[in-house]
Amino acid sequence: MSLKHIPLKEISFAAKTGFLSKALWQRFFTTRSYSRNSRIWHRFVEDGYFRPHESKMLPDVLILGNRSLVELERRGIVAVTKPHLGQFDHDEKAANIILSLEQEKVLDGFTTEAELKRKNWLWMKTTRDGKDAKFPDLTLHLPVAAKYRTVALEIEQSKKTFDRYVKVMNSYATADEIKVVVFIANQQYIFNSISRAMKEVSYPSWERPVGFGEMEAWLKNPLTAPIYMSRGVESIEQWMNEKRERAG
Repeated sequence: MSLKHIPLKEISFAAKTGFLSKALWQRFFTTRSYSRNSRIWHRFVEDGYFRPHESKMLPDVLILGNRSLVELERRGIVAVTKPHLGQFDHDEKAANIILSLEQEKVLDGFTTEAELKRKNWLWMKTTRDGKDAKFPDLTLHLPVAAKYRTVALEIEQSKKTFDRYVKVMNSYATADEIKVVVFIANQQYIFNSISRAMKEVSYPSWERPVGFGEMEAWLKNPLTAPIYMSRGVESIEQWMNEKRERAG
């Protein structure tokens, strides 16, 4: 028996991230029983909407199938490419944060790094600036009433070279469309390196503030997770309420 409806929510999500994992699907996309969920998950593949990720190390991860690609083409949407094995854990954490915030209904939208790379691939390939470009792991689009309308999130799982952090902060120094940058990590020396890089490039933090967040808190509840800024501790929830309070 086939699915009764086209799984548009799942297809749209995978078009932006490149994948759909069983863990995320069970947590955010369905409220059915375990046995029913199991049947639907298999139907995604049997009906051609999804197919298994090629890596045997990712047995519970699906990527878009031909029927989904046709459906997206009808709607004028081009899907991003799937994450490779080494990138998957990072991208699943990013997806967890996005889906949690969507569940709280605080986003006007979001853009993934993969979407920005797909959109700007020619510029990246053919220009000097493009080759050094750094796009946010996630760009959150908050409502007009929020304190910051466009939030860049960087999910840092491992330490990069200091030169790489300098390039990242140089890139954000001129990213006029971004209003605030939040680095999420679980190692203090990553935050220390980013702070050093900000000094190195004379980063304009008064113009585009930078905050730091602990990975565990952000994966648990990104809405209320503390964001450590130079002037104190804030959160997305606080940013959502600040302008409302002033307006009221």
